[in-house]
Amino acid sequence: MIAPVPRLGPRDVRAWFASTDVFADPARVARACGWLDEAERHRFDRFRHDVDRHMFLLGRAMSRAIVGRLDDVSPTAWRWREGPHGRPEIAAATDLRFNLAHSAGLVVCAAARGRDVGVDVEDLARRPVEPEIVPRYCAPREAADIRACGAAGWHARFLAYWTLKEAYLKALGLGISVPLAEIEFSLGPPPTVAFLGSLTGGDDRWWFHLGPVSPRHLVAVAAGAADGAPALEIAPFPETWLP
Repeated sequence: MIAPVPRLGPRDVRAWFASTDVFADPARVARACGWLDEAERHRFDRFRHDVDRHMFLLGRAMSRAIVGRLDDVSPTAWRWREGPHGRPEIAAATDLRFNLAHSAGLVVCAAARGRDVGVDVEDLARRPVEPEIVPRYCAPREAADIRACGAAGWHARFLAYWTLKEAYLKALGLGISVPLAEIEFSLGPPPTVAFLGSLTGGDDRWWFHLGPVSPRHLVAVAAGAADGAPALEIAPFPETWLP
């Protein structure tokens, strides 16, 4: 057994973030690979670039450490499974839920008990999307807000909406096959969601967080809020939790 973290209560949502810089030492990479099962090791080996390989490995190692500590088991004692759209799940009877995201060398893992949770992280320095695609993914009010930000700010505003939508869909365990332009966010704070068109009447009992965790990275967290808004804590992931 390993020492658990402080209790994760039913109203708590926690998220941790870490950079792949933790894998500067090849010995640590080798030790972390020891936590992978055979299928995960094959996926690790297939990545062509170190940054992608290390984001995958860090996501698996962070998840194993976090779930292990929250459920007071060894990080390699629980089995990982993926839902129909790739959402990570624990293949055991537990009320613990977790979700992963990574971008530009940063990995984020969120966890909650008894409520769905999703997380997304976007690189604010990424190449801008083509402005013509904005109406495909954004509701009319969102698109108008993006246009109002002008040439200097429209892409960052688009990423704010996109990150929230990704976190929400990941919390639901859905892909982007749903009509994203019918999911309308208000950035708040706090952000709120409404549904248009074919999604009118959807369950809006969700809680959202949106904010930077570095000058380059924007993070969104989505959590079910049928029982009211949860309490969120975001913190750097302790390197000492890695092998």
